[in-house]
Amino acid sequence: MNDWTCEDGLKWRPLSPFGVEIDHDLAEPLTGATKERFYALLSRHGYVLARGQALTMDQQTALMQRIGPIIRRPQENGYISTDVGVPSSRTELSFHADAAYTDAPFAAISLHAVDVVDDASGTRFVSAERGYATMPPDLRARLDGTCAEMISPTLEGVGVRACDQREPGATERAKHPAVRVNPRTGRPCIGVSEMHTARLCGMGWDESRALLGAVYDHLYAPGNHTEHLWRRGDIVIWDNLTLQHARGSLDNAGRRVLQRVVAGA
Repeated sequence: MNDWTCEDGLKWRPLSPFGVEIDHDLAEPLTGATKERFYALLSRHGYVLARGQALTMDQQTALMQRIGPIIRRPQENGYISTDVGVPSSRTELSFHADAAYTDAPFAAISLHAVDVVDDASGTRFVSAERGYATMPPDLRARLDGTCAEMISPTLEGVGVRACDQREPGATERAKHPAVRVNPRTGRPCIGVSEMHTARLCGMGWDESRALLGAVYDHLYAPGNHTEHLWRRGDIVIWDNLTLQHARGSLDNAGRRVLQRVVAGA
């Protein structure tokens, strides 16, 4: 593990292959240079982990308000819990960025483990920014300037690749660039994902599926992938365009309650 650095009153260290971990009590309001350093690390790395936290919903909301307006809808701001007696509370979720089928994908997401079985469940992450920067030039040239049909899938589609189905079920559909520029960083990110991309525009289904498969082979490769195994007190904050996230089935995870606060664009 990398050595810790202390700058502006904030102790942090880089994680592999991306992100940073900080050692700081986030229940105390961030001020001055410490506050600026925290948000600079999030902007630069796209992912911040802190352990041993005990944040109220109000404290977590205050932390996220600097990033963007808080999404107050109950399904976005609240608790993700396996206690809910519906299949969607435990189902697998394929890689995606939240609300990527809209004109304004969420700015950042935070999850705080308030009650979990330690190390029994995880959230997986890949860097869509790093994936674009390291993409082979010929593959990048094929993706640049392409638009994608993005969908909000029905429940049956949340754990699979939408592009593998000729007509995936959807509650919403829209066209967006296959490469999106993150408005918070000015850096390009791969904008297509397993869950939300039905096809690339202007191509037949076979051609679109093959190109998306090549992009996904690169984006979701082990060297661009990490999984955070949850322990009580952990909080992870990530930029929703810089990173995509996913999870496996929670059928054997035991009780899992994550406090979630989302900042909008």
